[in-house]
Amino acid sequence: MARASVWHTEGREFKSRWVHMKIAVLEPGAWGTALGILLSKKNNLNFWYGDARLSAELSETRQNERLPGIKIPQEIFISSDLGKTIKNTDLVIIASPSFNFRQTSLRLKNFKNLPPFLGIAKGIEKETLKVPSQIVEEILGKVSYAHLSGPGFAKEIIRGKPVKEVIASENKALLKKLKETFNIKPLEVSFTADLIGVQLAGALKNALAVGISLVEAGIPNPQGKKITKDLIKCGLKEMLAVGKVMGGKSETFLGPAGWGDLVLTSTNPLSRNFQFGKNLLLDADKMRKDIIERKVTVEGFDNVFAFHQLGEIHQLDLPMIDEIYNVIYKKISPRKTVKNLIQLVENK
Repeated sequence: MARASVWHTEGREFKSRWVHMKIAVLEPGAWGTALGILLSKKNNLNFWYGDARLSAELSETRQNERLPGIKIPQEIFISSDLGKTIKNTDLVIIASPSFNFRQTSLRLKNFKNLPPFLGIAKGIEKETLKVPSQIVEEILGKVSYAHLSGPGFAKEIIRGKPVKEVIASENKALLKKLKETFNIKPLEVSFTADLIGVQLAGALKNALAVGISLVEAGIPNPQGKKITKDLIKCGLKEMLAVGKVMGGKSETFLGPAGWGDLVLTSTNPLSRNFQFGKNLLLDADKMRKDIIERKVTVEGFDNVFAFHQLGEIHQLDLPMIDEIYNVIYKKISPRKTVKNLIQLVENK
């Protein structure tokens, strides 16, 4: 049984409610760290990093540089020993970005009696065109898996800003348990069985946001605001088109995991995909180089490639994805891409 938290107040000892679960978060970045801290209010939390030096540093400083001013509670165990981290856990959260998701999943292959998994990456693997749940099934077989997605930024959520998230799983018992576990402020979580749709929505909004923010950087307001709104509408149509052929439900893309996240990511400077789109206009070559060398994490970079490939495979009309693909991978001029995307919405 998970241990109870003990609080000392004015010389008296009080026990909190028994914690619900023992949870391990693997490779937490900003969002994984924020989520772990929130969950540690009612659960036992472990953090794992494959880099032993980073693990030791975070264990000492209790400070993730991606969440300045936020301390990781001492109660959270931080280690580079994966076996210790996941031992007797009730849930493993894979917080690695999509381009590292397979590598982290492979580290789990030799362990037996694994608990259910929750993924939080918003991406699709460019080499295989698989979403996280499909990668896990390929490597670990038929395990219980859920995926979390939706609008929100770690820096705001950890400071109490309410956010609507979505958790999807085909396992009803797992969804029921997660509903109890994620009943924690400021999270407002809805639940669905549309596992494919929720994963695709998060990946698609990252890809589309790159192009929308590029246009916003290239034209002045107030014209820019109107075009941004029109591009978001066009982007939603492409999300629905991909979702339909891949087996996602339209209501998923019209809700927080799709439309809600697309609007936020396309218009908020806190989004790394938004920043990438803006910076493409300033120095496209540098941005491509930094991302390829993984100096910065921008999941939309790989997602654009993957969805362009899916569009060709399924013969889909994805003009926004195609334009964003051209500027990133074919090195078409960002200014020309801005004009092409504006012309796209004007012709609708």
